[in-house]
Amino acid sequence: MRNVRFVFIFPLLVIAVCVALGFSLRGNSNPRLASIFLPGTQPGVVQTFEAYTMCQNCHQTQTTGFPVSITADWHGSPMGQAARDPLFYATMAVANKYVSGVGEYCIRCHSPTGWLEGRSNPPTGEGLIGNDLNGVQCDFCHRMKDPLLPDSTANPPVPGYGNGMFVIQVPRNPKRGPFADAIATFHTNQVDTFYRTSEFCGVCHNVSNPLYAQNSTTQSPHEYGPIERTYSEWKLSWYAQQGQAGNCQSCHMPHQPGYGSNLPMAPFRPDIPKHDMTGGNTFLQDILPDFWTTGLDTARLSASKQRAIQTLQSAATLEANAYRHNDTVTATVRITNRTGHKLPTGYPEGRRMWLNVVGKNANGDTVFQSGAYNFETAELTHDSQAKIYETKPGLTVARAIQYGLTPGPSFHFVLNDTIYFDNRIPPRGFTNAAFASHHAQPVAYTYADGQYWDVTTYTMPASVTNITATLYYQTSSKEYITFLRDENIGNPQDWRRWGDSLYASWSRRGKSRPVVMNTQTVAVTGVKPDEATLPATITLHQNYPNPFNPSTTIAFTLNREMHIILRVYDMLGQEVATLVKGKMQAGEHNAHFNAENLPSGVYLYTLTADNKHISTRKLIYIR
Repeated sequence: MRNVRFVFIFPLLVIAVCVALGFSLRGNSNPRLASIFLPGTQPGVVQTFEAYTMCQNCHQTQTTGFPVSITADWHGSPMGQAARDPLFYATMAVANKYVSGVGEYCIRCHSPTGWLEGRSNPPTGEGLIGNDLNGVQCDFCHRMKDPLLPDSTANPPVPGYGNGMFVIQVPRNPKRGPFADAIATFHTNQVDTFYRTSEFCGVCHNVSNPLYAQNSTTQSPHEYGPIERTYSEWKLSWYAQQGQAGNCQSCHMPHQPGYGSNLPMAPFRPDIPKHDMTGGNTFLQDILPDFWTTGLDTARLSASKQRAIQTLQSAATLEANAYRHNDTVTATVRITNRTGHKLPTGYPEGRRMWLNVVGKNANGDTVFQSGAYNFETAELTHDSQAKIYETKPGLTVARAIQYGLTPGPSFHFVLNDTIYFDNRIPPRGFTNAAFASHHAQPVAYTYADGQYWDVTTYTMPASVTNITATLYYQTSSKEYITFLRDENIGNPQDWRRWGDSLYASWSRRGKSRPVVMNTQTVAVTGVKPDEATLPATITLHQNYPNPFNPSTTIAFTLNREMHIILRVYDMLGQEVATLVKGKMQAGEHNAHFNAENLPSGVYLYTLTADNKHISTRKLIYIR
């Protein structure tokens, strides 16, 4: 197995979807898994965990005390429901079918407290009870320590961030967190700077298959068997150089003013991290009530879904233009990645993003369409000009023969030993060499160093007078949900008919309805742009991150050369900074604003082009 070829690389949502295998082995009698061991705190070492219901006494709004949303935000998130996810159980059943006992390692990431307390056997998840089902929960996270620091519970030492090789504080107290002046009555506190780093997230969001490691106790996860590479993608991007303003938390746990607890002595803070850990999953929230009658709050789930939609709609910009030449119309659509990782990222199976481009004539009739999606059947048309952003893991010939399967792209998560295709858009700061060093480079697709956008060209009939381009995101495709159903027919590992039930719930609950990330309609002109990548309009984008401390980036696009002034004002209308002033070429531009000498608050930034006001947006500075 060590000679298996990996052509792929990488990966929500940035959620804790470590449906990988191979976390640490303890007493597993399966000979096929006997060689797997991953360091980190092992089961039976730490004190048992407190349920989130204890935490919400202080960290949730009550009839008295300050308003607090920490527990509610977490409870509605995929993190809080990771051990109830029916897709997780259906996938784990298929994995157990082909590699006996491997589900124990899947449980490690989806129910870390259940795993640490010894309830990952049987490896189907049947042994998880009570608090185990609350997924990646409060007491687990707030007892986590930097796994690369020396610790007696991790022997041998953890070799790198990833694969759920977490190190957990043995006693229940103190609770660890980012604030040195936290106040509590039922526990003690300990400040830990680890909580302000992306490495905290990287513990679970770099996932590799240890079946393909040469030595999983000494190799960092980014060195072998790539499954997900979200942390690596961030680490190798421009965002990793921006300090706290560019870390994972700045987007997935953004700061907001408020209170950390409802206690009367709790201090008001301008920078409470929002605990929703929002990614791109908009499917899980819809189907959970079909599987669980307790442990859910539908209002919290609904709020989580809406936050995920908002996150997706800020993840990319779309710029389109079209021109007529002789007997055809040519259209170009440019998608720019606004995130700190690939777009899309994370769990590879069934997750995708695509362009739907529609051309209409003067009568409003559709005479061209690429990337058509049928919302009734959940089928995406793979026409000759379709652009679908995804990764395709799969089986090499040798691996397929071993299991009596067909070589090529597949949804066999635990068996896949190669990547056939990966055209997901890299983040800003991408270079091919750096991403290849972490097994995260594009496959069968090309991006130039520094490129964090993609341009697609379409050829249409001459009768087209306007085009509409729409970027869609889908959590789980029909093909994947159907695979999980069919692979689990007659599978003794599928103890609750998860595959069948998941398919039925998917059918009832909108079939993982795609989310519109961005859309634009433009008229066909008779003039060809100087470059296919030129934007169709002048656009001032929302700054990122927002809120920020102390620096942020403001992007704007120009459709031609012009004189630009970009200024920042306070809420009294007084200018506090001029970021850009002068003539600039057409294309995308970035300006950086550092507010470290200014007070916290809301500011405005304004773009003027050729002495005409273009746009004004708000930004929030929190010290």
